[in-house]
Amino acid sequence: MFKDRPVPNFFAKIMYKNHSPKRLKKEMNLINSGIIKKGDNILDIGCGPGHLSLYMAIATGRKGIVTALDIHPLAIKSVKELMVINDIKNINTVLTSNLDSGLLDNSVDIVFIFNSYYMIRDKNKLHYEIDRVLKKDGKLIIRNTINLLTSNKKYMSIFDKYDNMAFDNKNKRSYFYKKIN
Repeated sequence: MFKDRPVPNFFAKIMYKNHSPKRLKKEMNLINSGIIKKGDNILDIGCGPGHLSLYMAIATGRKGIVTALDIHPLAIKSVKELMVINDIKNINTVLTSNLDSGLLDNSVDIVFIFNSYYMIRDKNKLHYEIDRVLKKDGKLIIRNTINLLTSNKKYMSIFDKYDNMAFDNKNKRSYFYKKIN
């Protein structure tokens, strides 16, 4: 378990409550399931306060890199604070308003989107960035607390580029996609 710190303001407290380690057990189990290999390069889209980014950084080891991307400055600030407190050096933070990660083409082994997919308005831009950075045979893992992915036809056309396998068939909320093109 890593060290945490007090949460300073009202908005940060709400963000922290929704992303606290206690509420993220399924996501942490997924990270710890062995899907992350030592040395993997990982993109965490919608990283929030960074608890899961820290677990990813630990799982990928010193040779791996986690890029924690978010649109909110408090999220990025929180990730940086957690990195300092826990002496984690293999996380890069990206504050962006347009989903541009700044990563090289075909440089990422795994893209994680935990509990933020439904908040991203421009799905085509999101998937353009994912396709650009994800290596061939790379993995896209989406965990949503809202069941949008299989029930919405407009999303299904986006996922045609991936070989779809569900991790969590009971509630249809965790999805694993392997890039096939």
